[in-house]
Amino acid sequence: MKNLNNQKGIALVLALMVILVLSVMDSGLMYNIVNEKTITANRMRSSQALALAKAGEAEAIARLSLPYASGNDTVIVEDINGGSLNPNRRVYITLNQPGTAVSGNNYYRKTVQTSTNTLNYSENYGDFGDSSSVLQIRYKSHDTNGDGILASGEIYFYDYKRDMITLGRVSPTPQDAYPVWEIISTGQVGSARRTLVTEVVVPRFTARTRAGLSSKAPVTGNGNADVCGHDHPANTPYNLSPPNCFIPVSGQPFGWHVEADEPHGLAANGYLNPVVARNSCTMAGCVPGIETDSLFFNTGANQKAWGNPDVVEKSTRPIYKIWDIMGMDSATCTNLDWGNDMYPVRGLVRLDGNTMYAGHGSGLEHDGILWIRGGDLHSSSNLAIKGLIYVDGNYQSTGTTWVLGGIVVLGETETSITGSIDVLYSSQTLARVVQNATGVGMKVISQREVDQKY
Repeated sequence: MKNLNNQKGIALVLALMVILVLSVMDSGLMYNIVNEKTITANRMRSSQALALAKAGEAEAIARLSLPYASGNDTVIVEDINGGSLNPNRRVYITLNQPGTAVSGNNYYRKTVQTSTNTLNYSENYGDFGDSSSVLQIRYKSHDTNGDGILASGEIYFYDYKRDMITLGRVSPTPQDAYPVWEIISTGQVGSARRTLVTEVVVPRFTARTRAGLSSKAPVTGNGNADVCGHDHPANTPYNLSPPNCFIPVSGQPFGWHVEADEPHGLAANGYLNPVVARNSCTMAGCVPGIETDSLFFNTGANQKAWGNPDVVEKSTRPIYKIWDIMGMDSATCTNLDWGNDMYPVRGLVRLDGNTMYAGHGSGLEHDGILWIRGGDLHSSSNLAIKGLIYVDGNYQSTGTTWVLGGIVVLGETETSITGSIDVLYSSQTLARVVQNATGVGMKVISQREVDQKY
């Protein structure tokens, strides 16, 4: 009997020990479950915060892709093609309507989101104690002298010719290089915070034009024609005439030409180099001044060309269709939002049939693409445009015409100049007007995540 009682006692002790072990295991299991739930919740909040940061980055890129337009609050870029920029400019995008639009170098804009289901990748205006949680855009910079004030030489530019970022636009970085923007986007969900710093730049685009003045027909007339196929920056002043673009100016030892390995040549009263292209100019992106499938009759009062080479006659190279120049197919080009008012040309303007530019167009400064579809263009007034003139038919200039960009004429009869015409080829201007019209977005050159407030 005594042994039986001992056995029962041992069994009871073992049962209690088993229960204790099971309780410990259960507690450990519950701890792991709670811990895993906490970790999972934190990971979920962290992933959601990263998604919000990427959403903020997407809005900033979309708004940077819009062309400059005065008075449009959706646009956040300044007129960087106007020849100057504010290195200290900083744009804050808030979730609500900001109480002020500009304060010193700081610009405040409301998100483009609607009030329904707003993604919180920024803060309300007036609610943030510091700017670290507000979606912001600024130029990538390095304050070399530590004075807290940025100069143009202290922001970074993207040199497409060398495919690298450079501090300032110091030789050999071209003067028409685009600045690099930094987008700082922070997503917050609960205690989780993720901050992305994304560097973007205007993407490179090369408009497929073969010359400053490209004509299928003979180029004729007895007027004044000065055509320069050396590449000119987009900030070349209106109505600057060749050969004045060869004259060096302050900060531009190559005159109003993009920088090459050697000077672009000397302006002369005739053909500078009518046959041979120069390697340094080819590297700089220069094209022939005039290229025709026929002949250039240099018999006018003053008809000169400069370029790489100056003139190409009896060319066998194709004249690109306007959609090829713009980097798209014909259907896409045709279906773009073309306007029909050329007084003035702003953005995309298309007119059908024979067209006369005259009268109240005198003195206007145009910016964009003028396409004369299925007809001739006769310009009898003062026409100054930064962009592209594209004529499906023949072209006649009896007035005063100035073009920074290029002219393309498909007509087979003649390109006649009896007035005065100045053409300065500019690859950057052509790229800009196409990009403004088609919205090509931005090129992301780097992205990193930072832990601290940035």
